[in-house]
Amino acid sequence: MENFDCKQEFNSKYEEALAKFRKRPNILVCGYTGSGKTSLIRAILGDLVPTSAIGAGAPKTMSYDCYENDLVRIWDSKGLELGETEEEFTQQTREFVRECQSDPDIDNHIHLIWYAIQGTGARVTDCDRNLIRNIFNPKNVIVVVTKNDGVRDSQRGPLKAAILETGIPEEHIFFTSDEEGGSQGCRELMLQSWGMLPEAYQDAFMEAQRVDREAKIQAVRDKDVKAKGIIATATTAAVAAGAIPIPFSDAAILVPTQVAMIASLAALYGLREEAVKQSAWPFVARLAGIYTATSLLKLVPGLGSAVNAAVAGTITGAMGLYVKSNFVETAIAKIEGRPIPELGFNIELFQQFYSEYKKNKGGLQA
Repeated sequence: MENFDCKQEFNSKYEEALAKFRKRPNILVCGYTGSGKTSLIRAILGDLVPTSAIGAGAPKTMSYDCYENDLVRIWDSKGLELGETEEEFTQQTREFVRECQSDPDIDNHIHLIWYAIQGTGARVTDCDRNLIRNIFNPKNVIVVVTKNDGVRDSQRGPLKAAILETGIPEEHIFFTSDEEGGSQGCRELMLQSWGMLPEAYQDAFMEAQRVDREAKIQAVRDKDVKAKGIIATATTAAVAAGAIPIPFSDAAILVPTQVAMIASLAALYGLREEAVKQSAWPFVARLAGIYTATSLLKLVPGLGSAVNAAVAGTITGAMGLYVKSNFVETAIAKIEGRPIPELGFNIELFQQFYSEYKKNKGGLQA
C-alpha cells in the first residue's frame, strides 16, 4: 500500500463511473424554420443556445447546428423553409440520421427526437409526415406543438388527429408554449423525454433540465437503489478480503475498494469537480487513518489484533452509507441553490453509521 496513490485512484475510478452513470444524451430538434425550436430548447434546457448563436449557429454538420455542454448535446435543424427545399432537406436529414446511427459508439447516436410543429400554423405538412414516418423511428419521436398560447381550441383536435395519423402515440404529443407564453406543457414534455431516454442517459438530462426543480430532487432520492448496489458490491469485496483475518498492519488493503466505492457514489450523485473536492476528498483523505490500531480499537472495542470478514464488511458498508448521506445532502443543496455544506469526516458520526449498519445486518459480528 506504500505506493498506492489515493487521489490518482479516486480520479480514475470517478471518471470510469461518470462515463457509466452520466452519459450525455443527443437530442435532435427538427422542424420548419420559425416552428419555435430555439425557444423550445431554451424553455427546457436554459441558455444552452446562447443569444449570440441564434441565427448563426455553433459548429455545423449538414443542415444541423450543434449546441452542447457537459450534460446534453442538441442537434438543431436549420433551413427548412415552408414550401422550399423540402425534398433536399429530407434527403439531408436522412443522411444525417444514417450517419449518426451508424456510428459504432452508441454515445454518438441520436437518442431522442423533438419534432416541432408551429401550433399557430395548425397543420401537418407532407414533409412532416414523411420525416416522422420514414426517416425517424416514431417510437423515439416526441411531437411538440409549439406556441400553444396562440392556438385556438377548435384547432387542437384536428391537429392532434393529423399527428396521430403519422404513427405517433398520443402520449408522445405535447402542446407547449415558451416562457413568455407561460411555459405550458414544458414540465410534462421534460418528464416524458426523461422517461424515453435510455437509462444511462437519464441522469445527465435530468440535471440539465431547468423546468422542474422538484423532479431533480426526487431523481436524487431515487438513486438509493443504485447507491446501495454500489455499497453492496464494495462490501462483498471487503468481506472476501477479510476471509483470512487481516493484521492491523495490513488493514489498509481495504482502502482501494473503499476509494472505488466513494468515487462511484460521487459520480452517481453528479458531484462535479468543486463539489467532489468539498464532499468526497475529506473521506478519501481519512481512509488510511482509520486503519491504525488506535482507530480500529476505538471503532470496534474488543476487536483483538486483526480485522475479520465481518468487520471489514461492516466498516465498508458503514462508510458507504455515511458517504451516501453526505452526497445526497450536497446534491440537493446544489439543486436548491444553497451553499454546498462543508462536510468533513467525523469519526464519532461514522461510529454511529457503523453501529447502525452492524445492527441492521444482524448476522455480522465483530
